[in-house]
Order: sequence, then structure tokens, then C-alpha cells
Amino acid sequence: MQTIWITGASGAIGSALARRLSPGHRLVLSARREDGLAALAASLPGEVLVRPLDTLDAAAVRDTVAGLAADGVALTGLAHCVGSTLIRPLHLTAEDDAWQLMQHNWLSAVHVLKAFVAAALKHKQPASAVLVGSLVAQAGFPNHEAIASAKAAVAALAQSTAASYAERGIRVNCVHPGLTVSALSARLTGTPEAIARNAQANPMQRVGQGDDSAALIAFLLSPEAGWMTGQNIGVDGGHGVIHPLPKA
Repeated sequence: MQTIWITGASGAIGSALARRLSPGHRLVLSARREDGLAALAASLPGEVLVRPLDTLDAAAVRDTVAGLAADGVALTGLAHCVGSTLIRPLHLTAEDDAWQLMQHNWLSAVHVLKAFVAAALKHKQPASAVLVGSLVAQAGFPNHEAIASAKAAVAALAQSTAASYAERGIRVNCVHPGLTVSALSARLTGTPEAIARNAQANPMQRVGQGDDSAALIAFLLSPEAGWMTGQNIGVDGGHGVIHPLPKA
């Protein structure tokens, strides 16, 4: 049985992934708020360990992984679903806001991926990690300068880490969701009218759900994706690569 660590587990993608993987896997769920984690864990039928965690705290991340190892829990999979967003043109983006985005998205991924890789090297089993980027890191969208840069850094982290550890059986990939219904995107998906309006911009005429990305992450974590590493994969209804002609 694989043991999958999901950070940001109480969010739209993280919770959908937890529901998709349980039962059948032992899950370790992490997020900052313990109450949300407890409610999610109580709804899942499989074996679930709850580990509240602020992934910006490098020492806390290391201690969490060390504590799991001390309890005999060997992590074989990681899905880092932590992130934040900001939609604002560059000339109106404060430096502190830009750095905060880098911390929440890239630095948190550095902390978690580093601890996961170190643990995988110790227990010498095949392991797979998936980071969550964004469509905006791969295609230019106005007013997304700061978040696009932060998510591009996440993508580069995944690809370079994949290169460093491929020979050791550690796979790292990155998924890039398009607009997805979540608390983070409430400004754009908070009402049926907003969802319908934003769906019109998508080639498939809809916005994403957490389970769209969760399905891809689950596959990348599985043995069926055992020859996939270093990949940046969009799950966005084609929004990043397809440009339909205007309707008459």
C-alpha cells in the first residue's frame, strides 16, 4: 500500500485527491487549519493520518516527516497542493505581495519537496511527487505577472528535481490547472453567473473542478505513470494551447 502525503489537503484539489485515493492508500493530510483536516479525515473510509502544518515553516516540515519516519511511516507519494494567487498588473503589485506569492507557492514547495526527497533517499523505495503549478505559468494572461512568475518557479523546481533524482527512482512532475472552482478563485467562480462568464473563455466551455486535477495527480502518483518524470502537464480544457476562432 502506498502512503501519500497531501499538503493543502483541505483545498479544492487536495480534498478531491484525498477522496479519490481513499480507500486503497494510506493518506497523510496536512494543512494549516486542523478543523478542516479533521472533517475531511472523518469523511474518508481509508487509513488517514492528520498532520496540521504550515509549509512555510521549514523546521516544522522536517519535524513532520521525521515524526512519520519514527512511527514507521515511509512516504511513497507527495502531492503539494498549497498555493495562493493574486490578479493585479505589475505596476500595481507591491514588492511585499510579490514576495509573499513566491513564499506561498515556490518556497513552500521547496520545503516540502526537500523533506520528501530526503526521506525517500533514506528508505530507498520508488517515490513520486507532484507539484501544482498553473495555466498562467505556461501562457500569458494579463494581470497575472506575480502569480505566473511564482508558478513558473514551481514548474522549474519540479523539472530540475526530477533530473537530480531520476536515477534514484524518485519521480517529480508538475500539473498546471486552469481556472478551478475553489475558495482561492471565489472572485472568478463564486457565483453561477461568474462561472458561466469565465467558461465562455475556455475551449471546452467550462471551468475546472478540483477532481479534474486530482485525477491527473492520482495517475502521476501511481505505478502506471512509472516512466513519467520531469513533465509539466496542463489540465485546463486546452486553454493554454487551443485558440478557437471567434464565433460568427
